[in-house]
Amino acid sequence: MTIKTFIMDTSDNKLWFPKAVMGQRPSSSWYYGRAIFVSRHDYRKIFFMFLAVGIPLGLIALIFKSKLFWGLAFFTGFLGLLLLFLSLTGLYLQYGPLAKNYIKKLLTLESLPANPVVADIHIGTYRHSYLLSEQIPGSKIVSVDCKQEPRFSEELAVREVQMLETPRQSKNITTVYTRDFKIPLQDSSCDAVVFGFGTHEIPDEEREKIFNEAKRILKTGGKIFLFEHGIDFVNYLIFGPVIYHVTKKEKWHLLLSEKFIQVKQARLFAVNLFSAGK
Repeated sequence: MTIKTFIMDTSDNKLWFPKAVMGQRPSSSWYYGRAIFVSRHDYRKIFFMFLAVGIPLGLIALIFKSKLFWGLAFFTGFLGLLLLFLSLTGLYLQYGPLAKNYIKKLLTLESLPANPVVADIHIGTYRHSYLLSEQIPGSKIVSVDCKQEPRFSEELAVREVQMLETPRQSKNITTVYTRDFKIPLQDSSCDAVVFGFGTHEIPDEEREKIFNEAKRILKTGGKIFLFEHGIDFVNYLIFGPVIYHVTKKEKWHLLLSEKFIQVKQARLFAVNLFSAGK
């Protein structure tokens, strides 16, 4: 079953969050709202976890009139609200209007020629293509969508992200689709290749293929960029235990070092930034 079929099978479940309008760029608020929407499954699990702890504490405090257990119950509730606030703030920094700041910093790691051809490789979200187009004047963005691959993540949040967004065709953004993780672009045809959030959802074997493809389509002297979440305390506060399924920054650094040269690394907000050359 291909991912395309899988998406069609789940489309019967009505999603109350509005789908992006074909041909129109969604606002930063829409992307922030979508990030919260697809995270609702994890928020629900964490909410019930806090209830499972807080309600017994409250009952014990009520039955035994214990100030200690009242304090523990209120602290549990306060902690839950605090973590929710930190999570919403973190999502805003990564998906709201300020998201352009980490794209800006990413692009400062390397210099690009005038009017570059940039391949944005993603898993069905076109947000990065818009941001790159905005930050690189005169660029031609090729939005490379991998969501139709047979082997792909079946995480519910990922499928909903793909269901809610639409392909983009404009004056300087064109969309192409991979097949068996092969990119339909000529050898040495791009000045830069970008991988963003969601790259960790591509299985390891297929990830090897797509990075080899990235190297193939890069010109000699071309640059590769990558930005991803990491496994660290800040990301844990934002995403909770689900963050443990992402790829560690050390593994990204190793992968880039094996295929490219002069790997650089930086960070902004909770986003790990990488660049390298061919």
